[in-house]
Amino acid sequence: MPKLIPTVFWMILYVHVHCDSDFPFWEFDEAPIRISPTRNEDLVYRLPGNVVPLDYNIYLDLYFAERTDRPFSYDGRTNVIIQAVQENVTQIVLHANVDRINSVSLYASDASPFPLVATDPFTIDPQYHFLRINLLKSLVSGDNYTLIIDYSSTMNEGPMKRGIWRGWYTDEDNNMRIYATTHFQPYNARQAFPCWDEPLYKATFKLHISRSTNYSATFSNTGVETFELFEDRTVEHFKATPPMSTYLVTFLVSETFKVIASDSSFNPPIRIIARSNTEGLGDHALELAVGMTKFFDEYFDMPYESLHPNLYNDHVSSPDWASAGTENWGMVSYRELYMIIDPRETIMSVEHYATTLISHELAHKWFGNLVTCFWWSNTWINEGFASYFGYIAAHEVFPKYELDEHFNSRYLQTSLSTDSGGSQPMNYDVNTPSQITGHFGTISYSKGAAFLRMTVDIITPDTFQKACKIFLENNRFQPVDQYDLYDAFAQAIAEDDSLREYSQFNFTEYYRVWVNEPGYPILNVDINHSSGEISLSQERFFLSPTASPTGQVYPIPITYSTKSDRRFRELKPIYMMSTEKAVLQKPANEEWVIFNHLQHGHYRVNYDDRTWDLIAEALLNEPDTIDHLNRAQIADDVFALMRSERMTYHKGFQILRFLRNEDNYHVWTVAISGYTWLRNRLRHLPEKQATFDAFILNYMEHIIETVGFEPSNNEGPTTSLTRQEVLQFACNLGHKQCTEDSIRRFNSMKINEWVDPRIRRNVYMTGVREGTSEDYMFLLNRFQSSNFANDQLEMLRGLAATKDPELLTHYLNLTLEKEIRSHDKSTSFSYALLGNKENANTALQFLKNNIDAIRETYVEDSPANPVQSVMSNLASYLDEPELVDYENWLSTTQRNSLQYSSTINAINSARNNMAWGTANADTILSAARDGVTTIVASALILMVTTLLALII
Repeated sequence: MPKLIPTVFWMILYVHVHCDSDFPFWEFDEAPIRISPTRNEDLVYRLPGNVVPLDYNIYLDLYFAERTDRPFSYDGRTNVIIQAVQENVTQIVLHANVDRINSVSLYASDASPFPLVATDPFTIDPQYHFLRINLLKSLVSGDNYTLIIDYSSTMNEGPMKRGIWRGWYTDEDNNMRIYATTHFQPYNARQAFPCWDEPLYKATFKLHISRSTNYSATFSNTGVETFELFEDRTVEHFKATPPMSTYLVTFLVSETFKVIASDSSFNPPIRIIARSNTEGLGDHALELAVGMTKFFDEYFDMPYESLHPNLYNDHVSSPDWASAGTENWGMVSYRELYMIIDPRETIMSVEHYATTLISHELAHKWFGNLVTCFWWSNTWINEGFASYFGYIAAHEVFPKYELDEHFNSRYLQTSLSTDSGGSQPMNYDVNTPSQITGHFGTISYSKGAAFLRMTVDIITPDTFQKACKIFLENNRFQPVDQYDLYDAFAQAIAEDDSLREYSQFNFTEYYRVWVNEPGYPILNVDINHSSGEISLSQERFFLSPTASPTGQVYPIPITYSTKSDRRFRELKPIYMMSTEKAVLQKPANEEWVIFNHLQHGHYRVNYDDRTWDLIAEALLNEPDTIDHLNRAQIADDVFALMRSERMTYHKGFQILRFLRNEDNYHVWTVAISGYTWLRNRLRHLPEKQATFDAFILNYMEHIIETVGFEPSNNEGPTTSLTRQEVLQFACNLGHKQCTEDSIRRFNSMKINEWVDPRIRRNVYMTGVREGTSEDYMFLLNRFQSSNFANDQLEMLRGLAATKDPELLTHYLNLTLEKEIRSHDKSTSFSYALLGNKENANTALQFLKNNIDAIRETYVEDSPANPVQSVMSNLASYLDEPELVDYENWLSTTQRNSLQYSSTINAINSARNNMAWGTANADTILSAARDGVTTIVASALILMVTTLLALII
């Protein structure tokens, strides 16, 4: 018995040392209500809609370096059968954004020339990318005409401007090779050929591509029907596509690309296509494509091979690509980062995301390609479904990745964050190219997917699957809008009577509000524990404490569990709350109550003080009684409640005490995000930020010890992801053991010892941050000799962590060179701001000294606006003297630039963030300190009680 006393004593001492009080520390109607018009033909960027295309024949002669007078160019001819759908059409308007229109001619159905205005046969409107063809007389409505346009243009260099562009790669002999391909989504087909470049104008396409015989076979949406061989040219004539939108047309011409993996048991075969020196590295991507094709064939009861006989099922690994992937029908293209997967070289977060990406793009074959949004206002129909299936469907096929649970951090929580300000609804009128591009964002992808998952829980998975089948069958090869989708939901719900338990629920209003109104609600829960009465109220949630109430009422699916009745995995709502207030009844009992099972509902929850205390106590003492996804939800809500001033930081940090004993990925990814937001606002107060960092590290000891520094052979992907995020965060905060272990592993790499890719991120970053110029050059040489894009990206992150201004300037200069690909340039610049606070000034001086080169090499006028992103992002990392320097430089040299206004706004935001941090720093540190004190007291009481019991 006495031998136990020293053990308990050392436990008490450990708690005291590590938790000292001075140690401081996110039923429906028959027809839907029409909300707002989406088919507005008067918008200036929209085509008039009086002429439609039916069939295209597109002839492209591609020239690379062999044409010395116009290298990397192409000559084209578009032959398109058109039809007037209105009377008295005397002008044909379509899109064209090519270098030169050489000639235009029009022929009637009998092949006779149709007269154009001789003095002005066509005009070009470059602002709207319109080609206007002026007719001498009216077209006959319903008759077919053949329009022939001869033109010439130039390939874009790199993928950022999209259209037809050329990229590069090195082959197995280290020779640089060139390839040309296309990226047309959402409005870039007009760069390749004159066309009706809006998604509603579906037509069939036949490509006829001429290339040098030095280039290997061309890949496209369909297979080659015939080909012609000449002395130095090859012409490939491709089979017709199904009726589809222009943005889905694609091809790839290369010197050595080949099929690196295939499964011929499908018709058509499923193939992975990539540069020749990645042969043998496509098996993982093939496994994903095969598994998801099988799933969707069965789920939609509409096999891929039945969609059209000419379509291929190819998946291209492209060394350059402006986005993660694009759903070109028959030939999906991806950034190589996600296709060439090797467990000895690929970080788990890339492997994890690749699973969802391939599922997402395959889902587009049905949602987006077969059935397409009418206009980009309905982008969420394409992207929301693809995003939903990207996680939920992929989980069914590849359960080891636990993607159903990762949906929350990838989509739900992202949507809640974005949608808590002045956001737009999912269905939102867009007009200009920049508005269209902007609509391909969090609301369309994340909120769209979250809305669909929430709807599945309400109407049941079986009814949702039926609705999908009805929607696809009723709208094959057609453009659709939100009302077509509503009709499918309404029919499936009516047939299954799946809402029978919700007598007062109006599905029409549910659909109208969530699709057409911005934002989401916060559910306020007030519980009378002596009577068991639960009073509910709702309002739109804003992060800004000064935002005015809107009065908007959202239909909310209600689920909840109590300590005595835990039902966290029951996701069908027990009640649909469609009013501002409601009352529920539970047994009279003082116990914790938690709403929104697994955070499936798109809303936040706030409780009365007593209920929060009960939840906090359970999280601290009985955490396993609360599902880990709801623990993550609570953390996510608490950080948001503190930011919106609905909860004090003292209260919030008291609730978050449980993180000290938490080891779940989903909880910690929320916590890291929340803590990062706070510490970023203390950046200009280094001593206080250091104190706060010490608090965070104190809370992270358990999770660091749990995940450890060495991956095991049989661990699950989520464990690997936990370690990746935790160690990167801990090393960045200066955790001693994390830093020492990372340095040791980095040094072992230098003597050719293999380091597991699952921990390379923190090893690369820490090794360079704490290392010498020799360490920097070692990693740079490793980067330049690597054959794995995913590992190269991690090495760029590591190189950017250097503390040496000269080395950092060298790194930033690399972003102006070819070896850092154009799609990685702005990301690489941002990496330089993440590793060390001191790097911001070096980055500022580099920006000022190289702004013209940055604008050119980062591709200033590309849809992603990379230069604007870099300049705005930089402001948030600068202190006041640097902001003054930045502002003066902008005002004296950049007033007429495209980035001036947005960067000035970013500087103002940076100052507001610093002012907020200055005003709230002491409150945050005091709250953190109180949270630690409470834990110390609780731990000491428990241990003293244990000690006394043992002695007695």
